[in-house]
Amino acid sequence: MGQDSTTRKSRGMNLSVNERHTLQLTGVAHFGCHLAMLIFPTAAIALSREEGIPLEMVLGWSFAGYFIFGLGAFPVGLITDRLRARWVVRTGVLGIGPAMIMVALTNPGPALAVALGGVGAFASLYHPAGMSLISRTIQHRGKALGINGICGNIGIAAAPVMTEWFSSMWGWRGAYMGLGIMLILMGLMVAFRRIEESKPGEAVRDEHHHEPFERLKLFLILMVAMTLAGLSYRANTLAQPAFFAERVDFVGYGVATSLVYLIATAGQYLAGHLADRYDLRMLYLVFYGLGLPFVFAMAALWGAPLLVCASIFVFFSLGTQPIENSLVARFTPDRWRSTGYGLKFTVVFAIGALSVWGVKGIITHSSLAMVFPAIGGVVFLVFLTACFLYWQTRGKPVLNHPT
Repeated sequence: MGQDSTTRKSRGMNLSVNERHTLQLTGVAHFGCHLAMLIFPTAAIALSREEGIPLEMVLGWSFAGYFIFGLGAFPVGLITDRLRARWVVRTGVLGIGPAMIMVALTNPGPALAVALGGVGAFASLYHPAGMSLISRTIQHRGKALGINGICGNIGIAAAPVMTEWFSSMWGWRGAYMGLGIMLILMGLMVAFRRIEESKPGEAVRDEHHHEPFERLKLFLILMVAMTLAGLSYRANTLAQPAFFAERVDFVGYGVATSLVYLIATAGQYLAGHLADRYDLRMLYLVFYGLGLPFVFAMAALWGAPLLVCASIFVFFSLGTQPIENSLVARFTPDRWRSTGYGLKFTVVFAIGALSVWGVKGIITHSSLAMVFPAIGGVVFLVFLTACFLYWQTRGKPVLNHPT
């Protein structure tokens, strides 16, 4: 890139103007993507009460949106490796608000599932393109992914409390309408800022010190871990609002859920800094291991202790994201970077959507509390897979900045 106004270092900052524009676009896109996808678990409670429909039936309508959210990631990744990532991110950031307004105008039932699928389609544009854009335009990848992860986590944290607040005044439709308009305005603020990015395959810095076959093997092991993590993530985000409505009485369920995810943003920040300094394999293993006891404890707790355990679990669970996204970048060639992220987010979100039926089945045949031991069992499998990844690469540290 030339030394024009988009690449000169900003006064008093470590990021160039081009890097700041990238983080602003991807930050708003990541915020909006997760806000849009996390509205429904809270809105479902209001919808169930307003329409007199059983909660488990309402939650089932969300499957299409979550499945398309993940399923779209792979083709989006393939397309992005042939186009420029910034245009894909811009399309998503401008389209997701109108899709949410369509949900507000749709009646409960199969049509609502279709409308939620539209939200999932626009939300699916972000992750493969956004992660690729960051990895190709920002030097300090781990910190940038951490900052970007915080933006997404703020969206996750904001969704329950904002949805509960809007729903209390204007119903579940008002929540989708109001938040959709907000995302349209935010998207217009950042979508047209100038960003320069290299073409896929033009990266200068060395991304690997493993042979191609070995990189493929390591990426496949990581895919197993990410698939399992996607199941635990979706189950937790779907079940938590209803669980807090049942067991936390000193704050609203929306506030309680938002508080948990807001505290967890610190995990993203910490992991982003650690990812630029330490072995990514060890960080991945340690973060999942530290969070594991707390998800099992959630099933037996009420009130403030429940919120504390939930916050610690989500702190470590979501804290893995900058580490995990750095591992994807290290195990994929630059020319296939977006495709690699597309594969990751397909398994995380599309296969993760199967948790909708798992949560529904557990609630129907047992209780809401039993969802969390099931999540703990899945997280334990992630931990074992992370141990296997570490063992397969023993003696070969995996760093964000190879030497």
